[in-house]
Amino acid sequence: MEKLRALTKYLIEHRVVVAEQLESCAEQVNLTLVWKPEELGLHMGDMRYRAVIFLERFTEQPARLMALLGTWLVNNDPDRHLDELPAPTFDIEQMDPDASDVEITVEFIEPLHLTESPDGEFEAFGTTWALEPFDLWIAERGEVLYGA
Repeated sequence: MEKLRALTKYLIEHRVVVAEQLESCAEQVNLTLVWKPEELGLHMGDMRYRAVIFLERFTEQPARLMALLGTWLVNNDPDRHLDELPAPTFDIEQMDPDASDVEITVEFIEPLHLTESPDGEFEAFGTTWALEPFDLWIAERGEVLYGA
Protein backbone atom coordinates (compact mmCIF):
# COMPACT_ATOMS: atom_id res chain seq x y z
CA MET A 1 0.00 0.00 0.00
CA GLU A 2 2.77 2.26 -1.10
CA LYS A 3 0.46 4.87 -2.64
CA LEU A 4 -1.44 5.32 0.62
CA ARG A 5 1.83 5.59 2.55
CA ALA A 6 3.21 8.17 0.09
CA LEU A 7 0.01 10.24 0.03
CA THR A 8 -0.15 10.27 3.83
CA LYS A 9 3.46 11.45 4.03
CA TYR A 10 2.77 14.14 1.42
CA LEU A 11 -0.22 15.55 3.32
CA ILE A 12 1.76 15.61 6.56
CA GLU A 13 4.67 17.37 4.84
CA HIS A 14 2.26 19.99 3.47
CA ARG A 15 0.86 20.54 6.96
CA VAL A 16 -2.83 20.23 6.13
CA VAL A 17 -3.18 19.40 9.84
CA VAL A 18 -0.61 18.50 12.49
CA ALA A 19 0.53 14.88 12.20
CA GLU A 20 -1.38 13.85 15.33
CA GLN A 21 -4.64 14.92 13.65
CA LEU A 22 -4.13 12.79 10.53
CA GLU A 23 -4.91 9.10 10.35
CA SER A 24 -4.96 6.83 7.31
CA CYS A 25 -5.94 3.24 6.64
CA ALA A 26 -6.85 0.85 3.83
CA GLU A 27 -10.25 -0.78 3.44
CA GLN A 28 -11.79 -3.31 1.06
CA VAL A 29 -8.48 -4.79 -0.09
CA ASN A 30 -8.83 -7.20 -3.02
CA LEU A 31 -6.31 -9.16 -5.08
CA THR A 32 -6.75 -9.94 -8.76
CA LEU A 33 -4.27 -12.62 -9.84
CA VAL A 34 -2.58 -12.02 -13.20
CA TRP A 35 0.47 -14.36 -13.41
CA LYS A 36 2.00 -12.59 -16.39
CA PRO A 37 5.72 -13.04 -17.19
CA GLU A 38 7.54 -9.76 -17.78
CA GLU A 39 11.09 -8.79 -18.65
CA LEU A 40 12.19 -8.32 -15.03
CA GLY A 41 10.05 -10.93 -13.32
CA LEU A 42 6.44 -11.91 -12.88
CA HIS A 43 3.40 -9.67 -12.55
CA MET A 44 1.67 -11.74 -9.90
CA GLY A 45 -1.44 -9.62 -9.53
CA ASP A 46 -3.04 -6.29 -8.72
CA MET A 47 -4.02 -5.15 -5.25
CA ARG A 48 -7.03 -2.84 -5.27
CA TYR A 49 -8.01 -0.98 -2.14
CA ARG A 50 -9.80 2.03 -0.81
CA ALA A 51 -7.56 4.47 1.04
CA VAL A 52 -9.24 6.48 3.78
CA ILE A 53 -7.59 9.53 5.31
CA PHE A 54 -9.08 11.25 8.34
CA LEU A 55 -8.24 14.86 9.15
CA GLU A 56 -9.33 16.11 12.57
CA ARG A 57 -10.04 19.80 13.11
CA PHE A 58 -9.09 20.82 9.58
CA THR A 59 -8.96 24.63 9.39
CA GLU A 60 -7.47 25.22 5.91
CA GLN A 61 -9.37 26.08 2.76
CA PRO A 62 -11.00 22.97 1.24
CA ALA A 63 -9.81 24.11 -2.20
CA ARG A 64 -6.17 23.87 -1.04
CA LEU A 65 -6.73 20.31 0.20
CA MET A 66 -8.39 19.34 -3.08
CA ALA A 67 -5.57 20.94 -5.10
CA LEU A 68 -2.94 19.11 -3.04
CA LEU A 69 -4.73 15.79 -3.56
CA GLY A 70 -5.36 16.40 -7.26
CA THR A 71 -1.77 17.38 -8.03
CA TRP A 72 -0.43 14.44 -6.01
CA LEU A 73 -2.64 12.05 -7.99
CA VAL A 74 -1.64 13.47 -11.38
CA ASN A 75 2.04 13.12 -10.46
CA ASN A 76 1.92 9.78 -8.63
CA ASP A 77 -1.02 7.89 -10.13
CA PRO A 78 -1.39 9.38 -13.63
CA ASP A 79 -2.93 6.29 -15.27
CA ARG A 80 -5.82 5.87 -12.84
CA HIS A 81 -8.29 6.80 -15.59
CA LEU A 82 -7.20 3.66 -17.50
CA ASP A 83 -8.45 1.55 -14.59
CA GLU A 84 -11.61 3.66 -14.40
CA LEU A 85 -10.99 4.48 -10.75
CA PRO A 86 -13.60 6.82 -9.26
CA ALA A 87 -12.82 10.39 -8.31
CA PRO A 88 -11.78 10.97 -4.69
CA THR A 89 -14.56 11.85 -2.28
CA PHE A 90 -14.56 14.26 0.64
CA ASP A 91 -16.94 13.83 3.57
CA ILE A 92 -16.87 17.01 5.66
CA GLU A 93 -18.41 17.38 9.10
CA GLN A 94 -18.38 20.96 10.36
CA MET A 95 -17.28 20.95 14.01
CA ASP A 96 -17.49 24.71 14.56
CA PRO A 97 -17.34 27.77 12.28
CA ASP A 98 -13.57 27.41 11.84
CA ALA A 99 -12.87 23.66 11.91
CA SER A 100 -14.09 20.49 10.23
CA ASP A 101 -13.41 16.81 10.41
CA VAL A 102 -12.68 15.56 6.90
CA GLU A 103 -12.69 12.02 5.55
CA ILE A 104 -11.01 11.58 2.16
CA THR A 105 -11.58 8.37 0.21
CA VAL A 106 -9.39 7.42 -2.76
CA GLU A 107 -9.26 4.10 -4.59
CA PHE A 108 -5.90 2.73 -5.69
CA ILE A 109 -4.59 -0.21 -7.69
CA GLU A 110 -1.02 -1.34 -7.11
CA PRO A 111 0.68 -4.10 -9.08
CA LEU A 112 2.46 -6.87 -7.19
CA HIS A 113 5.64 -8.13 -8.83
CA LEU A 114 7.83 -11.09 -8.04
CA THR A 115 11.45 -11.44 -9.13
CA GLU A 116 13.19 -14.77 -9.48
CA SER A 117 15.50 -15.34 -6.52
CA PRO A 118 17.29 -18.42 -5.16
CA ASP A 119 16.58 -17.08 -1.65
CA GLY A 120 12.95 -16.19 -2.41
CA GLU A 121 10.22 -17.31 -0.05
CA PHE A 122 7.55 -17.91 -2.70
CA GLU A 123 7.42 -21.01 -4.90
CA ALA A 124 5.57 -20.96 -8.20
CA PHE A 125 6.10 -22.42 -11.66
CA GLY A 126 9.05 -24.55 -10.54
CA THR A 127 11.19 -21.73 -9.14
CA THR A 128 11.46 -19.45 -6.10
CA TRP A 129 10.49 -15.80 -6.13
CA ALA A 130 10.96 -12.74 -3.95
CA LEU A 131 8.52 -9.88 -3.55
CA GLU A 132 10.52 -6.95 -4.83
CA PRO A 133 9.20 -3.78 -6.40
CA PHE A 134 10.63 -2.87 -9.74
CA ASP A 135 9.95 -0.15 -12.24
CA LEU A 136 8.01 -1.29 -15.26
CA TRP A 137 8.94 0.78 -18.27
CA ILE A 138 6.30 0.95 -20.98
CA ALA A 139 7.05 2.42 -24.38
CA GLU A 140 4.85 5.38 -25.22
CA ARG A 141 6.13 5.74 -28.79
CA GLY A 142 7.84 3.48 -31.24
CA GLU A 143 9.09 3.26 -34.76
CA VAL A 144 9.19 0.24 -37.03
CA LEU A 145 11.85 0.28 -39.73
CA TYR A 146 11.53 -2.14 -42.59
CA GLY A 147 14.76 -3.35 -44.21
CA ALA A 148 17.00 -1.26 -42.00
